[in-house]
Amino acid sequence: MIMRKILRCMGIAGFLVCLILMYTTDIGERGLRKYDADFQLLDMRFHYAADDVGEAFADLGEDGIAVYQRFWILDFAFIACFLIVMLGITYKFVHCGRLRSILTACILARAVFDIAENSLLLYLSDAYPVCDALLATIGSWATTSKFIALYLWMAGIAAAWLYPVIKRKMNHENRQL
Repeated sequence: MIMRKILRCMGIAGFLVCLILMYTTDIGERGLRKYDADFQLLDMRFHYAADDVGEAFADLGEDGIAVYQRFWILDFAFIACFLIVMLGITYKFVHCGRLRSILTACILARAVFDIAENSLLLYLSDAYPVCDALLATIGSWATTSKFIALYLWMAGIAAAWLYPVIKRKMNHENRQL
């Protein structure tokens, strides 16, 4: 029990530190915008074309690609921390065993797709200026799948939270009849 709380606290702290580093420092998006003012993180788009990968790397240039590669290393830490946070939320608020299992599968799928996405983008960035269109397409679908798994998890959490509220309201109304 104590170990679970410590792990949950470390996950939350790591999640917040990663977000701060990724979005407010030169290690993250702000640093990448020094190389391309209009830069958008590939892994924050729902879907992108294979050509977008090559264009993003071309716009960043060699030094910007090096910053992006360090960003992905930080993103691996984020994936681990976000996994812990999502599991913590799920196990705290979802009491139905079947729904909890489904949401845990969504959490794990999201993490696996995120790892695949980062790994493919790291590989492609290392191989740049050569861009394997098939790997870039697979990376884009991994990103899309990551978001779908995240959205399914969020819908499940919302359902787990709303179900007792709706059930209570309906029971209350039935008693009044």
